[in-house]
Amino acid sequence: MKVGIFIAETLRVSIAAIKQNKLRSILSVLGISIGIYCIIAVYALVHSLEMNINKQFTKYGTNVLFVQKWPWDEFTENYPWWKYLSRPVTSPDEAAFLEDKLPISKASLVAYTFTRNDKVSAKGISLEGANVVCVSHQYLAIQSVSVEYGRLFTQEESKGGQPVVILGHTIASNLFGLGNSVGENLRIGNRVCRVVGVCASEGQSIIDNSKDEQIIVPVKFGLGMYSYRESDDAQVVLEAAPGIELDDLSMEVSQLMRQYRKIKPGKESSFSVNKITMITQVVSELFGQIQNIGIVIGGFAMLVGCFGVANIMFVSVKERTKEIGIQKALGAPHIFIQFQFLLEAVWLSLIGGFIGLVFVWITFQGLNVLLHMTMGDGFELILSAGDTQLGLWVSALVGIVAGFIPATQAARLNPVEAMRAN
Repeated sequence: MKVGIFIAETLRVSIAAIKQNKLRSILSVLGISIGIYCIIAVYALVHSLEMNINKQFTKYGTNVLFVQKWPWDEFTENYPWWKYLSRPVTSPDEAAFLEDKLPISKASLVAYTFTRNDKVSAKGISLEGANVVCVSHQYLAIQSVSVEYGRLFTQEESKGGQPVVILGHTIASNLFGLGNSVGENLRIGNRVCRVVGVCASEGQSIIDNSKDEQIIVPVKFGLGMYSYRESDDAQVVLEAAPGIELDDLSMEVSQLMRQYRKIKPGKESSFSVNKITMITQVVSELFGQIQNIGIVIGGFAMLVGCFGVANIMFVSVKERTKEIGIQKALGAPHIFIQFQFLLEAVWLSLIGGFIGLVFVWITFQGLNVLLHMTMGDGFELILSAGDTQLGLWVSALVGIVAGFIPATQAARLNPVEAMRAN
């Protein structure tokens, strides 16, 4: 009971002091607000970027392997791209070989895909450099392609190389306007194709071409127009069967590819077997470094805010010296005086931190509106509960550090000398 009364009384006194010196309190709060804004804005921004990028990568499947010429685990500033440039791209025959050799109990789905850019036109509208994605039928299942209108092309259409296409939402809107464009014809290069499906909108991607910007065609039809050898991203895509470890499947795929390409033991492979976790790990390391830089920069801002609060608290102690003397003469214990000023510093810091967090939230809401206008629903900045708690804890810690010495100085004042102060 006494502890509760003690805390309530010190809280009342500290809040009264804050209200009595509004300008000084505002200046103290401002420094903390700027510091918390810098730290949490950077922290939350990096966290949001990492979360959104990882979310987009995981769309490709966490149980999926990608066999291609480029390795994904060496994406650093010293990436030796020239080393892999001369590698042969993976071929449709290699995809067929892997599908034949790997039982369905190990690789439930095996697909082949490559992309090219080409001119597409319909109803007098032309789009240069459209992203044409040539895929085997199982790719649609591996990547969970969904349509808003129409259907996916059938296995018979895929095997027969029929001139059918699935349009991304944006491509369909640009060529045919909003609405259902199933059954319409369009020209890819010199070939006329029929639209059988339109993908549901997924928003812009910050890592590659969004499905909204893609034109998906059967790979056999694509091979009739293009050479897969001219596509640097040609790849075999394999989905691991339930219960199969991805690393085990990766080793077996690597052995089969070396066998197919007749690579001698001891020689380096001329291909790479990639998985999404390779990229997400690199992304996490990169954003960890960026976040550390942001925290250092924000830390300097917090240091300035800390000095500001400490300076204000020293002034507050000097101005209230007589009041402190009276309190001690009336029997106020040492800890009451110390806790009173310490609590005042913490309150100032928490108020500043809260204001900083509010401005981070307002900034993110404004940026999200702009991002939604430019990228759709593909990206969002989030101020998480964890980020908010971090901001408040940092604010409280700054208040404790900034207020400790002034509070201790106030508690050690001689009551007689303090009451004589002007």
